[in-house]
Amino acid sequence: MRTTYLIWKDPACNGQAPDWQEITGNEFLALVRSPEGKNRHFIKLASTNDDSGDETIVMESTKSEYVKWRKEKDHADYIRKYQQKSGYQVVSYHAIESANDAEGCTGEETLEDGEVNLEADFMKSVEQGLLKEALAQLSEDEYRLLEYFYMSATKGTVRKYSEITDLPIMTVQNRKKAILKKIKNFLEGQVVQIKI
Repeated sequence: MRTTYLIWKDPACNGQAPDWQEITGNEFLALVRSPEGKNRHFIKLASTNDDSGDETIVMESTKSEYVKWRKEKDHADYIRKYQQKSGYQVVSYHAIESANDAEGCTGEETLEDGEVNLEADFMKSVEQGLLKEALAQLSEDEYRLLEYFYMSATKGTVRKYSEITDLPIMTVQNRKKAILKKIKNFLEGQVVQIKI
């Protein structure tokens, strides 16, 4: 297993566009044991290259980067120790790939999304479509009356509609009931069958 040690040429740069210097393992050990190395921080990274084998890189970092890395490393060590003790294994959903899926579906994609209800969304779209069909069956006067009571920004009253149209209050009330009954009958006459 090969380890590469990288330090900043200028320790005062504090990670701001550093010039890197590669040193040997003995030089690194001497640096961290020296008084000069007491206030310097290093993180250890496994190589991400497929062809590099078991290469490890130890590189100098800022204190905040070191604290973040240390926290993640301690957490990973804890999980690994727990797995060995308990016999359980923690598996990332992201790492699971479906063998049946040619495109490589991950485990995350197989989890249920609690915020999405396909059945309710489908039924809502069907109901909206049926309602549009029912409204298309109305005459222009019937649609205008329904629009006044149910689709305008401010809800209208029978008395106000009577004043606007010069129709008696009872006529407005009866027409409103007749239109609603017409829509109800249309919707009840529609049967939607969903085959799964």
